[in-house]
Amino acid sequence: MKRILVGFDGSEGAENALNKAMTIVDENGLIILLAVVPTPSGKKNLEEPDVQTLRNRANNIINIAIRDIGCHEFSIKGMVKENEDIASSIIDTAIELKVEAIVLGCKGSSELGRYPIGSVASKVVQYAKTPVMVCR
Repeated sequence: MKRILVGFDGSEGAENALNKAMTIVDENGLIILLAVVPTPSGKKNLEEPDVQTLRNRANNIINIAIRDIGCHEFSIKGMVKENEDIASSIIDTAIELKVEAIVLGCKGSSELGRYPIGSVASKVVQYAKTPVMVCR
């Protein structure tokens, strides 16, 4: 596969998804790590400074993951988006970037907020037109 989108939030499930993506990406392919920060309208009691903190944390998590991966025969880049609906953001980004697959973790404790990661994966599987792989 030449272009793979990995939903990445720093959880163990996301790490497993990234590891799987690295085994299926083509030589000279691209892995895109996407972290979605929930917006205030999507989370109760979340104020703008909290969103900025989460955005900074998401960028940091992605940068560390990219650094830890090091050099490979594929490219890797990261991006952070804000959206009250995390699953919709993943699906929309997959369409926008014309990826061949979405790879997600099925559960774990996200470093970007308290939301049920399994329900995000379930929603992406249910509604995405792009093939989705869910890793344990």
